[in-house]
Amino acid sequence: MMTMPAVLLALSLAAGPELPTTPFAASDGKAYVLKDTLAASRFTVLVFFAHTCPIMRAHDARVIALAQKYAEKGVRVLLVDSEADATAERAAKDAAERHYPFPILVDADGALAHALGVRFATTAVVLEAGGKVRYRGGIDADKQRLRPESPFYLADALDAVLAGGSPKESETKALGCVLRFK
Repeated sequence: MMTMPAVLLALSLAAGPELPTTPFAASDGKAYVLKDTLAASRFTVLVFFAHTCPIMRAHDARVIALAQKYAEKGVRVLLVDSEADATAERAAKDAAERHYPFPILVDADGALAHALGVRFATTAVVLEAGGKVRYRGGIDADKQRLRPESPFYLADALDAVLAGGSPKESETKALGCVLRFK
């Protein structure tokens, strides 16, 4: 038998985390209200980004390829810079230099990272249109030396949810740099 606090926790997790409602500035000059952004796609992948993280840089090509592969299936990829020194100007410069086909959202106060329990760059979170978390963890099992035989946790999770199921692993370890919060 579940206690009342356990029931309340289970209900809150089923509904999804309480996400920030304020707009996020982004590298493309737009402001993104997360609720509206999530509602516009079947699934949204938030990949947490750190400007100086070599592990993030090593994964750039994999994230870009993943975004292109899954876009036609109703999946949108966004990066999120939750570091204390994040700015829209720096995000725009990073997005242009790294040839990202998706925006970087600026979460300088770390509110989105905290709401989703994220502490490391390269952490990916798959959210349903209503905000429920379906996967949280690494893009894959690699750090900087990317191996083709490495498990691709994020792609596996997306394949599962797009097929109407649940990921085999709904949470994995992210191997990125520690995010520097305010």
